[in-house]
Amino acid sequence: MTPEQERELVQAQDKARQLLKAIEEKDLITIGSTEKQVSDRIYDLAFQMFGTKKHWHKRVVRTGKNTFFSYKVDPPDLPICQGDLVYLDLGPVFDNFEGDIGKTYLLGEDPVKSKLIQDLERIFAQGKEFYLDNPAMTGAQLWAKVLELTEHAGWGFGNNHAGHIVGEFSHIQRYGDSPEHRINALNHLPMHTPGADGLKRHWILEIHLVDKEGGFGGFFEDLISLPAT
Repeated sequence: MTPEQERELVQAQDKARQLLKAIEEKDLITIGSTEKQVSDRIYDLAFQMFGTKKHWHKRVVRTGKNTFFSYKVDPPDLPICQGDLVYLDLGPVFDNFEGDIGKTYLLGEDPVKSKLIQDLERIFAQGKEFYLDNPAMTGAQLWAKVLELTEHAGWGFGNNHAGHIVGEFSHIQRYGDSPEHRINALNHLPMHTPGADGLKRHWILEIHLVDKEGGFGGFFEDLISLPAT
């Protein structure tokens, strides 16, 4: 990306963070609401705040047993119940740049689920630090580190990758969806390798932890290759 494109990407991600904060402040995630109802509220809020109707991937709202599944799965719509985890995975587009943000919430009290939320954010922070200390590492190396941190914390990992490149909409059409554009075991390119256009690629780190016995999980993601404004 050019410096100007990088500024626009950071602005888009900051707007995605603002949207997430507004979702929390307006209590859009409520007991008794269905996943679809929360998703529709988020769509309306994004339009009210930023005038955006475009989302580069489907808005994912998962609760209960559905939190075990990644975005690829389309499970039946569930209502949110007391004691449930709820995770959001959002991809709003702002001025043709992709935001990508995700976070998990607990509706009630549960020490195991509370620990999962704490570990999501801790493993994300450790993975980001690991990447920033050596951006020349391969995607496979970062993937291995995330799995190591996940196993040490006592969880399973809920997906076959831990993130991807992000940029102008649609990064998949611009760059493709091959393994070197994801943080996975098949990506043996240094992550700082330029794209086909000769410009720097930027990365989203995704952490999806699951409790295999309990049948639930949680999710956290954000941009790791550029600072917030």
